[in-house]
Amino acid sequence: MFSVCGRRMPDVLRGARLFTDPTAGALDITVSDGVIVDIAAAGSATTGNVIDLDGLELMPGCIDSHVHPIHDETFATVAQAAVHGGVTTIANQLYPNADESTPDAIARMIRESEGGTADFAAHVRWDRARSTSDIAAAAAAGAVSIKVFLAHPDKSIQSSLGELATALSQAKAAGLLTLVHAELGDVVDELFAAGFGSQGSASEINQWRSPAIEAAAVNAAAVVSRAVESPLYIVHTSCEASMRAGTAARENGTELYVETCPHYLFLDVDQAPPGGQGFVLPPLRPRQDRDFMRSAAVAGSVDTLGSDHCGHGPRSKPVDSIAGAKAGLPGLEAMVPLIIDAAIGPDAWLPRHRAVEMLSSSAARIFGLDGKGSIGVGYDADIIAIDPMATQSLSSGLFHDAAGYTPYEGRSLSGQIEQVFRRGELVVSEGNAQSIGGGRFIRGSRRSSRSGVN
Repeated sequence: MFSVCGRRMPDVLRGARLFTDPTAGALDITVSDGVIVDIAAAGSATTGNVIDLDGLELMPGCIDSHVHPIHDETFATVAQAAVHGGVTTIANQLYPNADESTPDAIARMIRESEGGTADFAAHVRWDRARSTSDIAAAAAAGAVSIKVFLAHPDKSIQSSLGELATALSQAKAAGLLTLVHAELGDVVDELFAAGFGSQGSASEINQWRSPAIEAAAVNAAAVVSRAVESPLYIVHTSCEASMRAGTAARENGTELYVETCPHYLFLDVDQAPPGGQGFVLPPLRPRQDRDFMRSAAVAGSVDTLGSDHCGHGPRSKPVDSIAGAKAGLPGLEAMVPLIIDAAIGPDAWLPRHRAVEMLSSSAARIFGLDGKGSIGVGYDADIIAIDPMATQSLSSGLFHDAAGYTPYEGRSLSGQIEQVFRRGELVVSEGNAQSIGGGRFIRGSRRSSRSGVN
């Protein structure tokens, strides 16, 4: 923004239309001190520094509800890579060290995020080694949730259903949401000991950690959630069986939210990248599950999208074998372009309003990220400007994460992100960083009462 007589002039984003309603008129969006202060017909604003966005379409800056800033990534690197993919807020999976209190872990995250551009929030892992007082401490320190693993290679982290009940009860008292990795860990372990999954092919891993095992964990977690009357959020839902379990739980009165990931919407077990590059948990599913997850997204049964981004470097993801590979896929920068294409491409299957809900507004509401997730007066000016007429081809060479590959290599997509504004500041233009750093910690308030125009 320019300064006149010591006063900062507002910026006017002029001439673009809303992604959710491109047939409506072009707009002037006036931004002052990082916040949207007015929305009117294009040409209405008479004061301000005009930024011409004619021909572009605007979405709220996207919220990636599931990012792992570990492995070969850091808090700063994911917060920098995110904005290149239109993600202006990331919700980090924060894993406190064994000798670290939850407030100290959040303080470490804030320090280590310095240099990253996206704003960021915290999901804090809770496990049997930690006191229940850590849950209240997480809330006081500004976390948006706690996360419980019902399956995990480290058995000190894997929780029982009884421990989940304790966590849910304490989270409810603290005003936090509880995230659950829903697989039956004990069953998975016994099956592996009996030889299931030992060959390591994508199809065999799908059988070992089957849709039925995932759905059974969703059912069980929902029963516990309903018993203690505490809300539940299922991460990385992958298949029809789990979606049906979540839907049934809602019909029975459970406050339950469903997240899925781009790899369950755009990949399947027959499209798995080679070797370890396709290894993710829950695993990639058959095509019919992918198609069902798409129909659930269209119907509104899926609340949010999270990339579940895992920035494993090449040494951890060998292309010739799954044996020894680390689980997880990169997706932080690919998620939004894939969804834009799903909404406007020649084979579009996703309504535009659902794209915005799953990428932005629902996560802001569910996690209480005030000021985020919508284009409306009083909201942070987190905005991405899309050229709907452009096309692009996804390539690992375009991305800024540590993975060095993308499971979507070579995909041709409709629409391209031209500009990204974070709190009114232009941070990416035509794929190039315009500003680096400045990401802020966003404290959760559990619910946001504002409404925007998306």
